[in-house]
Amino acid sequence: MSSNIRIEKICIFCKEKFIAKTFSTKYCTHRCNQKDYKKKVKEEKIRKSKEEFQTDIKLKELKVVSIEDVQKKTYLTIKEVCLLMNISESTIRKLIKNGELKTIRVGKKHFLLKSELNNIS
Repeated sequence: MSSNIRIEKICIFCKEKFIAKTFSTKYCTHRCNQKDYKKKVKEEKIRKSKEEFQTDIKLKELKVVSIEDVQKKTYLTIKEVCLLMNISESTIRKLIKNGELKTIRVGKKHFLLKSELNNIS
């Protein structure tokens, strides 16, 4: 059954006038429909990407350890020693391997006494 209804509408994508045969028609052509769909998908991807970026930044802010917190501790991890002494992690690992720094190992983690840091020459 064909419809005798003719409604003048404006395309959502290209904003041009067209004559629709149904009330639910939103686009003047199939091509406008496809382009609008792709535009919406792209915008959704960008929105999700921005949200993930914001959550990553928030997680990084939570993981940041302040120097004041590190100075209060008696046992420090290698990363905390890096932060406190402003030297690289590989340098500290070399000092540990050469025996210049004594550490306490718990599993895979190394803990250093803060008093041991004064013995570095």
